[in-house]
Amino acid sequence: MKRLMIDGLYSWSVFSEIRQIDFNGHLWVRGEGNIAIDPVAMSDSDREHFEKLGGAKWIVITNRDHEREAAAFQEWTGAEVIVHEADADLVDIKPSRTLSDGETIVPGLKAVHLQHGKSPGEIALYFSHKGTILFGDIVAGEPMGRLSLLADDKLEDAPKAAMQLRKVLALRFNAVLVGDGHSIFRDGRQELVDCLQARNDIYINRINLNEMEWAHRKAVGPYCFDYKDIDPLIGAKNIGYCVYRLPSGNATFPMHLHHFGEEMCYVMDGTCTLKTPQGDIEVKMGDFIAFPPGPVGTHKFVNEGDQPVTLLILGTTTPHDVSEYPDSNKVLPFVLQKIYRKDPSLEYFDGEV
Repeated sequence: MKRLMIDGLYSWSVFSEIRQIDFNGHLWVRGEGNIAIDPVAMSDSDREHFEKLGGAKWIVITNRDHEREAAAFQEWTGAEVIVHEADADLVDIKPSRTLSDGETIVPGLKAVHLQHGKSPGEIALYFSHKGTILFGDIVAGEPMGRLSLLADDKLEDAPKAAMQLRKVLALRFNAVLVGDGHSIFRDGRQELVDCLQARNDIYINRINLNEMEWAHRKAVGPYCFDYKDIDPLIGAKNIGYCVYRLPSGNATFPMHLHHFGEEMCYVMDGTCTLKTPQGDIEVKMGDFIAFPPGPVGTHKFVNEGDQPVTLLILGTTTPHDVSEYPDSNKVLPFVLQKIYRKDPSLEYFDGEV
């Protein structure tokens, strides 16, 4: 078995003479019980390695055509079989558990139902703590180093199946594991965008706000709101844009500034208060507000009125950006994705020997 660069994940393969690509099984090794995904046949050495890693407590089948060696693995390991509810009657093996869209299989692993493909119950698997997505059938790793969709004639509705992948683009991931072909471990999300942009039957770079559902951000104090995160769904690279619906009495984010990134806000609907170091400013529908990098761009939106307010906020996606929160004396270096207190500061050689 091959140990992947993603902690705890392994794969093994058999070569398909018909398709001239590898068919892959995967194993997530975890203390609470291992999970095998779409298992294919194993060599003797792979079986020995599989057993040393602890076998499998569960077998997840991503679609009816990836049942593969699940029955043999279940007999061998005693593992419980998990499939999406729409495929439960389409597989020969009797599942122990069925899934619905968005359901957590175990902590850190979520099912994403992808409709309009070859199998009504096809799912992708999202390893939320690993920044990794795993496709069973609908997306393949071919040619090597690229991603492609399953052949159109194998799909129920190819354009709809392609657009359904926006559900995956909404997630944060870098690696793409595949049941068919070769996985991609860096820039996998962009490879998926490139795959969709290359199609002539869809236009992935457009979306209407009414086509999106509101998501809810639950946070402490007043920092709860509904939002629609647009840029991940339409192939944006250097600019992020999100619509926020701010209830009465709530705020978007704490007072903050960006040292390298620049933001702009357009008030789509309603009236609210913009808090700045220069004082409070009332902003209303139709207003554009610029937040340049540095202290001059320090800001916070608070809805002190009785009606909700809707804001469109755009910002440059600068990987080396640093956010600063003057009210709480914190900094957030984007590259680390961890927040620190600014003081007390240290001398350059503090702690060195």
